[in-house]
Amino acid sequence: MKKRILLVSERSGGHVYPALAVGEKIGRNIPGNEIFFFTSSSFFKKHIKSKGYPVFGTAFSFRNIFIEFFWRAWEALYILLKVRPALVIGFGGRDSFCLTLFSCLLAKKTFIYEPNVKMGKSNRALSRFVKVIFRGLPPSEKSKKEKIVGVVLEEKMLLKVNKNQALQNLDFNRDPVVLCFGGSQGASFINNNFMRFAGRHNQKPYQIIHITGRQDYSRALAFYKDIKNNKIIKAFSWQMPLLYSAADLVVCRSGALTLPGLSFYNLPALLIPHPQAGGHQESNAALLGEREAALVFKQDDFNFTLFEDCLEKMLWNISFRSKIKNNLAKIKLHSGGFNQKEEFMKELGVNGASGS
Repeated sequence: MKKRILLVSERSGGHVYPALAVGEKIGRNIPGNEIFFFTSSSFFKKHIKSKGYPVFGTAFSFRNIFIEFFWRAWEALYILLKVRPALVIGFGGRDSFCLTLFSCLLAKKTFIYEPNVKMGKSNRALSRFVKVIFRGLPPSEKSKKEKIVGVVLEEKMLLKVNKNQALQNLDFNRDPVVLCFGGSQGASFINNNFMRFAGRHNQKPYQIIHITGRQDYSRALAFYKDIKNNKIIKAFSWQMPLLYSAADLVVCRSGALTLPGLSFYNLPALLIPHPQAGGHQESNAALLGEREAALVFKQDDFNFTLFEDCLEKMLWNISFRSKIKNNLAKIKLHSGGFNQKEEFMKELGVNGASGS
């Protein structure tokens, strides 16, 4: 039976990408479902529309909790009356709160999906109103409401490229490749420290892929003019499977989608979790750090000398890099488990077709 399904996310990639991935899987399992999206990001609205999905949500250029709350409340009622969804799934974040809450209050079938180890404030508040909470990364303590289904990745992220082919596509040689990025919006702290490392190790035998984010892109381009290493500098990239496939190690944040990506591509990483965002990323990073499946550096007490030493060791000590990769291979965080779990589709009420 055809159903209208509304997927509700905040403005960041950490909320939007899981919603997109779930939308893809629901649409593929039951052809004919109508998938609608809500996001408060003008950037991601364009991306979602390009995939053929209807998308709602006002993008504000400022953050004011009072103004935004009243607007989101009226916006939520409008969207629910217009779409009349049979099913709503909230993916967390402040901007998604009213729409997910009102869906519960109007007795719509409503779930929340939390990809992080530590549940966000919005999802924590909403958890009182829903019967089932889907979890991506395993929480430290699991309630009866929670079902661990793994972090779902978009289909394109599961398209590994042969290592040699990936290097050839990027015009790289066989020297080790370090991939540095800070999430969909970039991270100046990571950019600054990685460029400091690159400046101190100019012309050494390694290659660079640096995704800077739009804010730091022009500054990074000017900096890398004097760096002789093979390098690719971008503000943003839709070709992450290719870049992951070419990389030997990663310097990055520890968002809920980043860790499953590292797991799927079995890439050792130096993680610098975002110090705010409710401590989500620090909890995520600890999941790997405590198992010696990544190196973790807290931003609040960051030590560049230690970071530099560890990055050097990771680049040029193959046995050290292999040890971390072996530990990471024991922890399955990506969406393979999600694809295989019949209970997810049963809970949503969209099961019945053959799974992937």
